[in-house]
Amino acid sequence: MADDSPERKFGYVLSESARLLRRVFNGRAQTSGLTLAQWRALSRIAHNEGLNQVSLADMLEIQPITVARLVDRLEQSGWVERRPDPSDRRAQRLFLTVQATPLMEQLWGFSDEVAQIALEDLSQDDREKFIEMLVKVSANLGAAAASEGSLTSPGTIAIEP
Repeated sequence: MADDSPERKFGYVLSESARLLRRVFNGRAQTSGLTLAQWRALSRIAHNEGLNQVSLADMLEIQPITVARLVDRLEQSGWVERRPDPSDRRAQRLFLTVQATPLMEQLWGFSDEVAQIALEDLSQDDREKFIEMLVKVSANLGAAAASEGSLTSPGTIAIEP
């Protein structure tokens, strides 16, 4: 007989795992002086250099004014720079600075450490299968969200805290 407790339901387990993943990562990332929101923004910019703030807001699922403040702090810290968009004089494109490189390497290291902790008791084969399954789950949910009109931008598929 299947266990019908909430702790065994797909959505609950996935959501709780993601919450704990963020919590463990955030504990490590705090040593760098970054918040989780700043790390998420930096990682999206790193994977999509040249994107504008509206696109970043869509990817992070937060309001553009919140992203503007977030990017202001990242720019003041010397990790992000805004450059004019050659095709739209009102828009700014976002790029990581050279000073962000060591920080990003440190944060990707934290990300790898947290993944190692999360996947510790899984064989390499099980890890690969698990990631493949998560990619499929993400693609299924992305397709469902797009068909329902609730997905405004595709973003990138990445496992991040």
